[in-house]
Amino acid sequence: MFWELFCLFFGAAGILSAILWRKKLYHHEHRMEELTNEIQHFLNYPSKVMQENLHEGKIHNLENQIIRMEEQLLQEIHLQQQREEQTNHFIENMAHQMKTAVTALQIRLDLAQLHSVTEEERTALQKSQACMERLTNEIDRILKSSQLAAGKIQMVFEPLHLADEILSIIQQLRSLTDKRQVSILLDCEKDIILYGDAFWLPQALENIIKNAAEHTRQGGRVWVTAKNCGQAVSIIIEDEGMGIPPEEFPLLFQRFTRGTVSKTGYGIGLSMARDIVETHHGTLTGSNGKTGGACFTMTLPILEGPQTYICLDSSANW
Repeated sequence: MFWELFCLFFGAAGILSAILWRKKLYHHEHRMEELTNEIQHFLNYPSKVMQENLHEGKIHNLENQIIRMEEQLLQEIHLQQQREEQTNHFIENMAHQMKTAVTALQIRLDLAQLHSVTEEERTALQKSQACMERLTNEIDRILKSSQLAAGKIQMVFEPLHLADEILSIIQQLRSLTDKRQVSILLDCEKDIILYGDAFWLPQALENIIKNAAEHTRQGGRVWVTAKNCGQAVSIIIEDEGMGIPPEEFPLLFQRFTRGTVSKTGYGIGLSMARDIVETHHGTLTGSNGKTGGACFTMTLPILEGPQTYICLDSSANW
């Protein structure tokens, strides 16, 4: 009788232990799924971290370690934002001071042209005017890059015919491509209409296509492929250059960073393009293509009307 009761008790304890083990396992799996979702939410919206708990156990220890990592990452994000704000403030002040000096020089050049006598003087002053215009354009470009990074430029969304915009950019770059004997080959699906800023979105496309033309070998080709992927438009720009060195990928879109292959510019073209694309709720990525050259992929959502973008902008601060 004793052994029967003992076996019955032992069996019941085993069943109860199995039930508790399964319940604990389910609780751990459920908590791990919750932690995964919380981490993903933090990566998408890094505004606040989870509350640290005082419970014991491997899952709770892991949770606390994740909380400490989130706190450190959030601190780094805040420091980076502060540095970015300081940089933007410095650049804007510097650009405005330079524009003041350039305006004064421009006035003096205009007066000098009015009082010029010989053809030699007029020719020299015309060359000086061309240099001043180039300097003014460069200052404006640096100022705009800072304003874009700071989110101070308001986009005006309107319907754009993508093929027409790209063809217009190719035509504007004709002098560059003819000089380097570079061919730009366009493969764009017809009737792709998306909403974007008529000034800024073509600027982003021009920066990437021009960059590809400048880095392509003499007599080489640049491929621009655009296709409708349903909810978004994918624009791929690939060149026949030397490609992007692996060590330069982390700094590819950082302002004022020039790669080892680049010989001209200030390193703001790619950063401006990325800021413009992100303002249009899209993405811009860089890689090396099948031909060995650089390949940039721009993905832009197809939304119905500019009001949708306004709603997205207002929801971004939630």
